[in-house]
Amino acid sequence: MVADRAQVRAGIGTAAGARAAFAAVPVLFLVIFLIYPLVRILALGFGPIAQTGLGAIRQAAVDTDLGRLLLSSAGQALLSTILTLAAGLPVAWIFATYRFPGKELLRALLMIPFVLPTVVVGSGFASLLGSGGLLEKLAGLLTGSAGIHLSIMRTLPAVLLAHVFYNVSIVVRIVGGAWSAIDPRLGEAARVLGAGRRASFFRVTLRLLLPSLAASAMLVFAFCFSSFGVILILGGPRISTLETEIYRQAVYMFNLPAAALLSVVQLLVTAAVMFGYSRFQARSSTIQNLKPQRVTTHAPRKAAEWLLVALCGLIPTIGLLVPMGSLILGSFGYWKNLFATTGHSLFWISPGLAAINSLAFATEAALLSLALGVPAAYLLAHRPSRHGGAAGAALSTLDVLFLLPLGTSAVSLGFGFIVGFNSPPLNFRGAWFLIPVAHALVALPLVIRSLLPSLRALNPRLRDAASVLGASPGRVRREIDFPILRRAFVSAAAFAFTVSLGEFGATAILTRPELVTLPVLIYTALGRPGASNQGQALALSTMLTLACAAGLLAIERFRAPGPEAF
Repeated sequence: MVADRAQVRAGIGTAAGARAAFAAVPVLFLVIFLIYPLVRILALGFGPIAQTGLGAIRQAAVDTDLGRLLLSSAGQALLSTILTLAAGLPVAWIFATYRFPGKELLRALLMIPFVLPTVVVGSGFASLLGSGGLLEKLAGLLTGSAGIHLSIMRTLPAVLLAHVFYNVSIVVRIVGGAWSAIDPRLGEAARVLGAGRRASFFRVTLRLLLPSLAASAMLVFAFCFSSFGVILILGGPRISTLETEIYRQAVYMFNLPAAALLSVVQLLVTAAVMFGYSRFQARSSTIQNLKPQRVTTHAPRKAAEWLLVALCGLIPTIGLLVPMGSLILGSFGYWKNLFATTGHSLFWISPGLAAINSLAFATEAALLSLALGVPAAYLLAHRPSRHGGAAGAALSTLDVLFLLPLGTSAVSLGFGFIVGFNSPPLNFRGAWFLIPVAHALVALPLVIRSLLPSLRALNPRLRDAASVLGASPGRVRREIDFPILRRAFVSAAAFAFTVSLGEFGATAILTRPELVTLPVLIYTALGRPGASNQGQALALSTMLTLACAAGLLAIERFRAPGPEAF
């Protein structure tokens, strides 16, 4: 018995050492391809201080109109967050309260915008709200007039609508998942003690929902603050933000110090949002007796409840299908010559080559992010609460490090690659592999979070038994872990592949003519005059939408259940 225990402890110690060794690989990857470029951006942004003092920074801020850009970025992000919460909370309540036919299908439909490329969302709304778009055509048919102009392109409302469309699923997923797990007996107890329904909601339910509300609001604000494709297509030059100005200064004006200064400001704001959320969540989190949805939800009992469920299901469905339907309708008639050769194409590169580039980069990014995410998830699966002192602090630090790409804008990431890998010893300027590496960085946090629920749910006794029987750590992973975790691996790979297909911000900075991807080609076509260019851009967007929807179906089919799952 003593020998068996010693053998188990030795096997556990060997497995822990192997996890630490494997985790060193993704940490080194992040240090080289994330931390180092960001440090170079910081050095370039604050470099003028060493030469001419703070006056150079003040002058650069004046030249780039930093104050206006910051207000514009924060203002549209705040308005987008408020509108997204307003649109998502009623749907989240319906999902948390009722069981009804088609609930899982509606949940999957609401997730489609989140995995769509921003250029596809932008082109979908452009085909709906732009000049000659579906909205103007329908108004003309209803009124019998062909001169109606309802275009809201290049305006703030168009940007806000697209942001709500893009991010409402975050609120439904995070808040709805937390809401559905709250023990209904807590509210019943409050009402027994004399609290009314309103007081019970504000004093009990709302307080328990505060961490999830803060999480969803923080994510939506961060995504909207660093929004690029939507602002670029729907906002145009009238709505200039930090993100679009970084792109303009770096790509068109080649003013790298100014772009670096703007990137530093954006990183500081994002870091402040992340830090504030972390502090708020730590202070507001409450230990709860979470309940499964079969206990907390029920079927609608009255006609009014069925009507409410139907409205909360129908409205977001229409909001989803109308822009995508406009996109598909606008693409009719342009599929025939879509994959023409470069010599006959209206594009500056063949769409066929762009599609091959996108598929190749997505495959490489999925494999790379999976290879990095698996060891990182294995290490993080051992919760910090199980470790005291330095071990717990180290795991918490690594968790923040692995989430860091989620809070870094794609444009800043691409700009960091240009600045950081432009001279020895890391002179990768123009290297093709920087694009899939950037895609893998964007997908890595999502891959890790897709794997963690299944890894944390894995029974450790199975591994211990295999170790007692003499299995090596590698054999334990092959014969015990992999068969159980296969679904989670497929879901994580599908997530990475889908995210890479739609990545636009970093690719737009790093691309070369022979490396153009479908999102970059769509944006290029939308910026060219002529109905043929616009129509073929819509056809490419439709094709990319179908590919992303297929990836989402794979994610929903194989994802692990639980509150931590995406």
